[in-house]
Amino acid sequence: MNEQFSDNKETVSAPQYTYSPEPQTDDNDPVMLRRKIKKGYGWASLSMILQYVFINVAVVICSVAYSAFKTTEFMAANPNATQPELAKFTAELSGSMMSNMLFLLVATVIGYLIGNICSTLIATSTVRAFKVKEFFGKIKVSGSSVFLAALVILGLQALSMFAQVIISHLTGYTGVNEATNALLSFSDNMTTNILLVAYTVIIAPITEELLMRGFILNSLSPVNRNFGIIASSLLFGLMHGNFNQILNGFLLGLLLAYIAMKSGSIKASIICHMAANFNAMFCGAFYEYYLLNERGEDAAEKAEIIHFAVLLVLGIIAAVLLLKRHGKVTQNDCIVKNYSFTLDKAEEKKLTWKLLLTRPSFWIITAIYLITAVSSITAIGG
Repeated sequence: MNEQFSDNKETVSAPQYTYSPEPQTDDNDPVMLRRKIKKGYGWASLSMILQYVFINVAVVICSVAYSAFKTTEFMAANPNATQPELAKFTAELSGSMMSNMLFLLVATVIGYLIGNICSTLIATSTVRAFKVKEFFGKIKVSGSSVFLAALVILGLQALSMFAQVIISHLTGYTGVNEATNALLSFSDNMTTNILLVAYTVIIAPITEELLMRGFILNSLSPVNRNFGIIASSLLFGLMHGNFNQILNGFLLGLLLAYIAMKSGSIKASIICHMAANFNAMFCGAFYEYYLLNERGEDAAEKAEIIHFAVLLVLGIIAAVLLLKRHGKVTQNDCIVKNYSFTLDKAEEKKLTWKLLLTRPSFWIITAIYLITAVSSITAIGG
């Protein structure tokens, strides 16, 4: 059926459901479909704005609650404290909070947990194109394919690490500031280390995949799957808020989206995401903490380079095998099977990048995270 319709003086051929045999209704009317696509694109980046707001509000609430608790303790122990003494205590408390890695980590974990889950639920219930439970469908690829995808993820992680080292040596700057480095590094505090591993390896992969490969990938993919993969990966890279992880996040996002599409479930991408984060934690614990303290910087650096070199080789081999087995992404690959439209090439161009780049929410979240990344640039040894 090649009906024509006019929307803002543009001539567009009528899209059809790829998977839906139902007769024409308001839900698959060309004008209605275009509006649904625009709404999905807008909410893809708006959900990240909500995530950002929820994270920061949660961190502020944690800080206020902790400060109130400590102040109450101080007043109970010092009922006759003067106003200057209370002011001095408050100032010291504020400084100690910023240097307390356990508190900062707890506040960050709570913030990201609330941010990822709440933004996903709000966006999904607003767009109403699919349900959260649809993201967790049965994995339709073999376990060996998921294993190969995980190896490719680790290879991309190695590639990103080598790129970061080269860029840092050439420019004299690193993309991560000392505060972020300290927050994500292992220390002598076992409680902090356990919480760091639990969040990074278990909680973050589940909640981030729920938002990024669940809601956002599906919202950006109905017209063109490859566009959805690239655009969602770009947003995933930006979400990390520092230049060391933007490239890494983008590359990992491509593979996570690929395996989610091919497997029809974010369960596979969660497993691969966990593998990537476990590898990062292993390197942090063994090379950057244990070996560094026991054998010195040179030994730790050489061992870590060998580790990532091996992963890079294995990742290249795994990528060849994975692509040979599953091939390129097509419009038949999807997590949510009933959310796909077939359009002619001209209209497809209008309803992919051209449309996304007109969404104010896309530019707002891009500006937020680029400003954050720029502020995190630090001179090496400075």
